[in-house]
Amino acid sequence: MARRLQPIFDSILADARITGSERFFVESLQSHFRGRKSLTAGRRRCLREIEDRLKAAPAAVDATLDSRLSDLLSRATTAADRWAMDFIPSLRGQLLAGRDLSPRQMEILAKVESRHSDEAKASRDSWDSSFTSEMRAKLVIAARYYLANPPYFGDLAQKAIDDDSFVPTKRAYEKMVENKYATKVIESTLSKAKFNPGSHVALRANANFRAVGYAVPRTGTGVVLKADAKPVTSPARGSKVYSVLFFGQTTPNFVEERWLKKGKR
Repeated sequence: MARRLQPIFDSILADARITGSERFFVESLQSHFRGRKSLTAGRRRCLREIEDRLKAAPAAVDATLDSRLSDLLSRATTAADRWAMDFIPSLRGQLLAGRDLSPRQMEILAKVESRHSDEAKASRDSWDSSFTSEMRAKLVIAARYYLANPPYFGDLAQKAIDDDSFVPTKRAYEKMVENKYATKVIESTLSKAKFNPGSHVALRANANFRAVGYAVPRTGTGVVLKADAKPVTSPARGSKVYSVLFFGQTTPNFVEERWLKKGKR
């Protein structure tokens, strides 16, 4: 049985027409076969049907379209466009299997080609070379905000934190860094601190004790130990974070600027 089925697996998985979920299905059958050394009658039938369909597919395909897909896959791979790297092989598998691409698929294909045209590549190269340290600083601020407030931009934000050399696309940067929420967070982070280390501060009457800490007396005063003590995680105005040691406490608290006012000595 093993000698009869393994060549079928090898032949099917070597065929570029097998992509996406269908390839995953065949790989799962092969994994099961290698573990059990056999397949149920139903699974053998599915495998044979795939084999027969591939054998029956026309040998001739649209060479022009096939060339477009191959060239586009190369460009997408160079640009590390993971979505396109999955999408294009699925189209090519469909083409090689003798099935026409739908009008919607052709429309999406044209958009992907536009995204990876020579002009688009030149624009990306120009963007990469003009990415300044100030832009990177704003990217990191926005990334920390979104990691603290999931689920938006999770993968992009994590990559910005993990890789100091990472440059997002212009579109991705504008969406994550220049939206109204991130803009307010960046503004709070980069604004001049109202209270310097050593300043005496007191809590405002409207202070959010859930955020400040219920152990802090409502009329408590304290001394600022550090400004910008933690990344800003709220788009509200005055969200710069301070480390404050309140009198009578042994552990400092993190308090946002909007909950503080100048305290009496």
